[in-house]
Amino acid sequence: MPSPHRFPTLLLAALLWVMGISGAAAQWLVYELRFTPEEESVNFSFYTGGYVVVPAEGGAATVLLTTEDGGRFYAVAESSGKFFMAANASVRKAVFAAAALTGTSQSFYTASGHMNRSLLLSGNGGTRSWRVAESLTGRLMTADDESFTGPSADGSLGVVGSALMLGTLREDLTANASAAFTTQNAATAYLIELLEKYGYVPDVGSLPAPLISSDEAAMIDASLFPVEIHGQGPAQD
Repeated sequence: MPSPHRFPTLLLAALLWVMGISGAAAQWLVYELRFTPEEESVNFSFYTGGYVVVPAEGGAATVLLTTEDGGRFYAVAESSGKFFMAANASVRKAVFAAAALTGTSQSFYTASGHMNRSLLLSGNGGTRSWRVAESLTGRLMTADDESFTGPSADGSLGVVGSALMLGTLREDLTANASAAFTTQNAATAYLIELLEKYGYVPDVGSLPAPLISSDEAAMIDASLFPVEIHGQGPAQD
């Protein structure tokens, strides 16, 4: 069963989800996330991985979280996250940052990486070269006094935890999303269908899949899906 502590650490912003991001020249970057909990955490349980979909030029970030704890689950979470560049005369870094405040729970995500390579992406608006970070490293930190819920059945109370966060640019998913989809909702729907193909089901508290047009849905076909995801093969029918 999903952990009761797992999902509330993300703020869901449905308004951003409905609005999405669109544009004829839109191109996307897809980072695969892995979380490694740190030993000093107390009563802390979180997802093991996920995906972030961001506009290549920067903007609002869409987050899909995944876990294999007790089964294969995913959660659609339109967080308050942003993807942007931090730069000065000597360094340029890509940054993913988010703050989530839900009830008594507070969580903060920060990850960054040097923009160390050029990536050529093709889409409906043509082909363009982007300077990108191959990986993002950072940390998730969360705390909850659980004053609204009180102690658990075993007497435990309160949550404090942190996890190391690694984001790796998935060039295959990035190329597919940029070539086929002009909206962030459609790119996210593609990843959701990918996860479901590999046996993942919605977790408790997940937002529903985003609404997309019939034309966008028709673009999501089996040829877009890689052989493995998180090192696992497709679910057997």
